Amino acid sequence: MMMVRALLFLGFPSLLLMACGSEPDVAAPPPAAAKQAIVSLEGTYRVTGFTVEKESGSQREIAGTVILRQDGDRYISTFNLTTLFPTPDGPLKSDVIGRGEGTIEGRSLRGSAITQIIMAQVPGVDAKFAFIPRFVGPRLVSSTVARLGEDGLLTVEIESEPSEGQTYAATRTTVSGTRIAPAPAPKSGTKP
Repeated sequence: MMMVRALLFLGFPSLLLMACGSEPDVAAPPPAAAKQAIVSLEGTYRVTGFTVEKESGSQREIAGTVILRQDGDRYISTFNLTTLFPTPDGPLKSDVIGRGEGTIEGRSLRGSAITQIIMAQVPGVDAKFAFIPRFVGPRLVSSTVARLGEDGLLTVEIESEPSEGQTYAATRTTVSGTRIAPAPAPKSGTKP
């Protein structure tokens, strides 16, 4: 009996090594470092920058907020920006409002947006001021590329053209800013 135990004691580990072999029979999962971390881009960003007319080169300041919502590798944005919009009668304070959507890859976003310009009819008065007459300006279609830097700075480049039937000088807008608030919680029963 002692001999059987000795053989089992000495031989069993050798049998296990031979049975298991040195190669795993299942592919190893990729190293954790190779997986790209999901970065939350959601939140409200205060941005400032310039809009440049492509043909004339004239530029105007633009500033406001961009709200980003994220769902996996897709995003939805809403924005409310303010600028002095050029008109034949001089620049008018205007709101640039709209909605965009697209895809997220790492810290980068790429998509499109529909934009509306709302202008005050009284020069020098904010288009949001109560009881001030305002009118709807041109509707735009835009392509957007954005990147969230490691330092938290969101930089957005927007190429805008007039929608069909609209009059607008094609522009390139570049804004950047930082997150000032996390994304708002979704309302009950709605998708982000």
